Amino acid sequence: MSFDTTKTGLKNLLEDVHTGKLQLPDFQRDYVWDEDGVRSLLASIAKGFPVGALLTLERGGSVEFKPRGLRTTPFEAKPEEDQPVPEALLLDGQQRMTSLYQAIYAQKPAEVRTAKGKKVQRFFYLDVEAALAAAVDFEEAIVAVPADRVEKGAFGHAEGRDLSSAEREYEALMFPLNQTLDPINWIFGCRDFWHGKPNDHRQLLDTLRLEVLERISGYQMPVIRLSKDNSREAVCTVFEKVNVGGKKLDAFELVTAIFAADNFNLRDDWYGNAYQPGRLAEMRAKMPKKGLFEDLATTDFLQACTVLHTMDEQEAAIAAGKTGKAVPAISCRREVMLGLPLTAYKAHADGVQDGFMEAAKFLNSEKILWARDVPYPPQMVALAAFFARFGHKLSGPQFDKLRHWFWSGVLGEYYGSATETKIARDVVQLIEWMGSETQPRTVWDTYFQIDRLDSLRMRLSAAYKGLHALLMREGCRDFISGQPVEVMDVWSDPMDIHHIFPRKWCEERGIDPGVYNSIVNKTALSAASNREIGGHAPSVYLARIEQRHSLSSDQLDTILRSHLIEPELLRSDDFEGFYAARKKALAELAGRAQGKTVVQDADTETGLPDPDLRAAEGAENLLEENA
Repeated sequence: MSFDTTKTGLKNLLEDVHTGKLQLPDFQRDYVWDEDGVRSLLASIAKGFPVGALLTLERGGSVEFKPRGLRTTPFEAKPEEDQPVPEALLLDGQQRMTSLYQAIYAQKPAEVRTAKGKKVQRFFYLDVEAALAAAVDFEEAIVAVPADRVEKGAFGHAEGRDLSSAEREYEALMFPLNQTLDPINWIFGCRDFWHGKPNDHRQLLDTLRLEVLERISGYQMPVIRLSKDNSREAVCTVFEKVNVGGKKLDAFELVTAIFAADNFNLRDDWYGNAYQPGRLAEMRAKMPKKGLFEDLATTDFLQACTVLHTMDEQEAAIAAGKTGKAVPAISCRREVMLGLPLTAYKAHADGVQDGFMEAAKFLNSEKILWARDVPYPPQMVALAAFFARFGHKLSGPQFDKLRHWFWSGVLGEYYGSATETKIARDVVQLIEWMGSETQPRTVWDTYFQIDRLDSLRMRLSAAYKGLHALLMREGCRDFISGQPVEVMDVWSDPMDIHHIFPRKWCEERGIDPGVYNSIVNKTALSAASNREIGGHAPSVYLARIEQRHSLSSDQLDTILRSHLIEPELLRSDDFEGFYAARKKALAELAGRAQGKTVVQDADTETGLPDPDLRAAEGAENLLEENA
């Protein structure tokens, strides 16, 4: 990290703000301070107290943020071609420098907020007699008056001080703080006003100049100056750490600011504007409401572009004969994403957009229909980058490999951490696997353990979502209508996850909640089917469904088997037998999806979990689903 720390005169800093040598990055949040905050800052400066260091960035390096002037500077509203070129950008200190510039430098009224957040215009004055009185808090001597310099009383009546002319300022001994850096004319004018009167206030004005105004004009502000030689990662990381009081900026906001320097609006490209839709709207338009792109993050798209860009860089380095550490890694880590060139984004954005559409088609084919059902959003990023690079025309065996990779990641709960590393690695290894027998690590390094079914109780879990989708892929149907669950779900017939052996029935028989709340005892059903179940024994509600909805026992048994439920065990209210059989069936379903054998670790004859050995139960019980 290349930087230096020094002290700079406040007067020089404000002159740099005024001339545009010191500006803001365009993405900086707006000025938000209120009158009290400005008064407090002015009081601290006047008393020589520290008010924190500024952080600036030298222009001309790897990070070129689009600049803009601070509030009320002369060039703030000028066309872009008439804007001055800054020498440095103010990364931290906007609120302080804007407050000081408006209050003690600019000749226009300051634009601030009241305590209630209303935007107002104010001039700041120093009550000279109060400021120099020993018993008065200096901050109370700083007065904010409206833009017409007349204090208003109740209901707008002019009952306060009138400072609308220099003579009235002299008479009230109210010093306009925007004269602080060049106060001589005002002080001499005030002396002339009081000359010949019993108290000419000469000593008071000399004390004001020497003990207050010169202290302000001579104030030295600590400044940390970041060199232009720093990397994007270093600059952006430092900025985020000092920007804790403002809006948290993600990588998309920072890349947007960087691209803006080349007159490219990434936000409009992604979100659209009044004239044309953005990429996100185009993608969502091809999906149902709340479809797979409902929660697609801005950084998801940038990650996919970054993977493809770093693949290009690696290929170019190898083609140039580079080896070892000279060959750049394929990555989508945050610091690499911040370095994504605009040319690379433009080169890959269309392909990545198509890649996400292909990823959505694949997920839909696996019966993952809605954004809430996506097990791991980062895995969708890997899919999009894969399709963008490899293309969407897969043979049957290749499609099976893609399925095995996807379900290995979901059921092996592999994408729960280190997702950036896994995205980059999987895209490369998936492409290689399409033409070889070398499995990606996500495939060979994962497994599904049968006893994990005992602790799957939360629909937020990736494996829980995955098993629900696999049951739909197997063709599970609603108990009453017999319609495939995914068809009813798509056509907005309310579907939810419900208990097969009702909670009430289980509680009455003392069955452990950790057992009856697991996914083994739950499945997707319509609200109507769940009402028929109620709190009754399976033998009772199955008979009721047959009678009320004209279903034969064979028809209902076929439906039950589509949920991997053994009908005879359910009809005989055999919870232990049902649990063991369905647990085994769900495990086999997971194994088929992954293309591998499930680890068999159940150590009881019934297949029920040991209440004392339920993995991860403590955390999951806090959010236990009670459908």
